Amino acid sequence: MPALLSPEELETHRLALELIRLKLRLPIVEHLTQLHHKPLRLRWRTMHGESPPNGKLPESVRSFITGPMSVAELSSFSAMYLRLDREENAKITAAMLLRAWDMHCRIARRSLDINAAWYAIRDVRSGIVDWRRCGRCQTEFIYDIHASHARNCPYCVLASR
Repeated sequence: MPALLSPEELETHRLALELIRLKLRLPIVEHLTQLHHKPLRLRWRTMHGESPPNGKLPESVRSFITGPMSVAELSSFSAMYLRLDREENAKITAAMLLRAWDMHCRIARRSLDINAAWYAIRDVRSGIVDWRRCGRCQTEFIYDIHASHARNCPYCVLASR
């Protein structure tokens, strides 16, 4: 007879299933939940009717920055996450990621890739990209000297069009 899961383990599995439903890459789900990759792969196949994507993961959020709109979306998600999770050096958790994702989905009109959202939080928290306040509109945004679309406030750029 299989062992019963504790309430904490059940919650971890629930969070993993929700992340898989949203198509968060499995190495990230594994990192967030500490669950083994084999059952996660099986759940992905069952849920989506196909194998999970393979291949190298992006190195940073820069891979998802394609223009001012993507910077604005990633910045908006990051701002929501950082507002919900006030602990500056806190580890990113599956529960907090999903809480911020739910809030983002209720507010945003466009869809954001949850993988991009995770990289945005990770990179802002770790300092891979900067988190700056615009001198003109006072909105915080993802700033990166290495990404041409992230060198200026995306909200001001979009408002000027």
